[in-house]
Amino acid sequence: MLSDIISRLDDPGVAETALIEAGDLTLLADVQDAAGRLDLETGEFMSLAVRRFMERADDDAWVQLVGVMGRSETPGLVVLSTILKRAVVDVREAVA
Repeated sequence: MLSDIISRLDDPGVAETALIEAGDLTLLADVQDAAGRLDLETGEFMSLAVRRFMERADDDAWVQLVGVMGRSETPGLVVLSTILKRAVVDVREAVA
């Protein structure tokens, strides 16, 4: 499911729909704000965040992600949410 979501993030509305399905409207607002700070569309920001995580995450980050997945009935959405929460914090720290 995660790979399906990731492959469609640049499609209009898919990014927002994924976070709505995850039930995290606060995260959606935070992602939209972070994307705006970087002059990106929401889907572009989400795609970038996932790619950067995949490329740069250390072993501890991956172990944490696997743990989160194991405790969820919707592992793809929870992985996406976890990655995006980290990305939003990174943007806030970089822009602040």
